[in-house]
This record gives sequence, structure tokens and C-alpha cells, in this order.
Amino acid sequence: MKNRIKKPNVISLFSGMGGLDIGLKNAGYNITVHVDNDPSCVETLKKNWKSVPVICEDISKLSGSQILKTAKIKRKEVDVIAGGPSCQPFSRSNEGKRKGTKDARGLLIFEFARLVDELKPKAFLMENVAGLLSSNRGEDFKKLLSYYEKLEYHVFFKVLNAADYGVPQKRKRLFLVGFKKKVAFEFPKITHGESKGLKPIVSARDAINDLDDEIVHDSKISIGGKYGHLINEIPPGMNYIYYTEEYGNKKILFKNRSKFWTFLLKLNPNQPSTTIQAQPWNSVGPFHWNNRRLTYSELKRIQGIPDNYFISGIEGIFDKYGSKAWMQIGNAVPPRLAEIVGRQIRKYID
Repeated sequence: MKNRIKKPNVISLFSGMGGLDIGLKNAGYNITVHVDNDPSCVETLKKNWKSVPVICEDISKLSGSQILKTAKIKRKEVDVIAGGPSCQPFSRSNEGKRKGTKDARGLLIFEFARLVDELKPKAFLMENVAGLLSSNRGEDFKKLLSYYEKLEYHVFFKVLNAADYGVPQKRKRLFLVGFKKKVAFEFPKITHGESKGLKPIVSARDAINDLDDEIVHDSKISIGGKYGHLINEIPPGMNYIYYTEEYGNKKILFKNRSKFWTFLLKLNPNQPSTTIQAQPWNSVGPFHWNNRRLTYSELKRIQGIPDNYFISGIEGIFDKYGSKAWMQIGNAVPPRLAEIVGRQIRKYID
């Protein structure tokens, strides 16, 4: 009789709606506990992970021993700690308010590291925005690496684009992977793209086209707002620049570079979606190429979240921008990318 391969135990911090954990589970990991203090995320986790306990608490008030007690495992049984601490203080889309570790939320990257120190896993996986690399002129990231060096973890980091791994979304995020033992870790090689030998990219149309018919005529998903009507003339893949002098449009409404790139941004159906925003407003895309807002079902498909995965706060196909449901989906790590990175980590800890 063949011996079963032991599934590595994962402690999930900053779990959100569970995107990272879906991927790690698919990669053969055992999620032992979720930790998140957002009630909406906690409701989502409890509904989808009935056998996994959830700790709803401010992580700065949690000790490693408390987490172990809830997870019902011993310290020596912790294989991986994974999570995505709050990224808003490091986000480039938050220019002008980008305070890094000067923002209390920015300090959560060190709360993650503190628990790594307390629990001493074989490896850890942390996801964040690429802006962490340049936050406070790079000093925040240097401080973080120095912290892990003192803990004697061997750290590897790289910005990965989800579209390069078969996700229908151009989403660039920083991944930090650390190992207690010295290893020659390599991040997974790109699998999708235009280069020879790669699989074709997965487009937005590939991901969501079969969802069109049921909702295309629903009035609740019109864009609205002061500028919403302008989307009708914008070509697929274009944004507000269509109405600037630089583009050559006779109807000049905006100055070039006067808005964020996502302003009035319409999806190109033949390309992966641009990054799904966690906190959009009524003129911030991406919008559907059929001149409407995306539905929750479409947002989940673009992120790679299973269709039947429950998200708390969804009352219909769409309710409003800034909703808790939208925020959960927008903040999630695409499960497919998490799975690919997780499988690579397993090669070095098994």
C-alpha cells in the first residue's frame, strides 16, 4: 500500500475572502486556520471553509500560541505561513496618500514577520503590491528584508504578472518567499504569452463571454455618473485619453495624464483584463466592452474565483461600487497564480 504524501500545513494570515488559500489548497496544502478581522471576509470564509476555523481579531493582538491553539496543531507542524497584509499604504494608485510604514496599516507587514518569528515555519509566502519595493524610497522594503535576515530566513522576491500564468487579468503583484533552510529557490517560469513555446494568453472574452446573455440588458449595470455616458464612444481597450488633444479627437474633454489610467477604461475583449480595483468609483474601470459595468460573476471569473464560491454582501448581479463584496473580490490573490507559486514552494519544502 502506497504511503500518502503529507499535505503541508498552512496558517493563513490576512486571509481576506480566501483567494490565496484556494490556490494553496489546489496545490496540495492543508489550510489549518484563517485569520482576518473584516466581518465580511469572515462571513465569506466561514461559508466556504466549513471545516477550517476562523479567527476574527486584530492581528497585532494575536500571539502565535493563540493561533496554534485554534488551528489545533503544534509549532513543529507549521510548514507555511501565507497571507497578504494590507497594501493600500504602498499602492501607486494611492499617490499623495502613500505613507508606507508611516501608515499604521503599513506596519502589518511586520506583524506578519513577527508571527513568522514566533511560529518558525519551514517557509512563508507574502503577497503585496509592487509599490512596496519603492515605498519611502525603498527604505520600507530594505527594513523588511533586514528583519527576515535577523530571523535567519532566506528570502526571494519577484513581481509576477498573473496574465503570464493563464489568469485573464494583467495584475502585477510582489511575492515574497522565505525559507528557514538555505535553498536555491526559483519562481515559476512564465507559461502564457506571445513568445514561442508559451501558451496563448487567456483573454477577457475567454473568461466571461458565456456570462453575457443573462445580464446584458439589465438597467442596474449602466455606468451612470457625470461621465458614464462617454464610455459609449470609447473604443475597446481605450480610456479617457480618447477625449484628449493627444489622441486627435475633435471632442476634447480632458487633458492628457490628468486622470488615472483606469478612468473610463474599457476592456479589450481580446486581451486579459486590466487589474480589478478593490475600491473603484462610478467612472473607474475596467468596464465591459458592451458599455456597462462588470457583474460580480464576471469579476469572479476575471480573478479566477470559482463560480460557486460564496461572497458575502452580494445581493444581486450588482449592487453598488465600493461594496464589501466588490472589495473582497478586488483584494483577492488570483487562485491560479497562488496555486502555481504554491506548487513551486512545495518542491523546496517536501
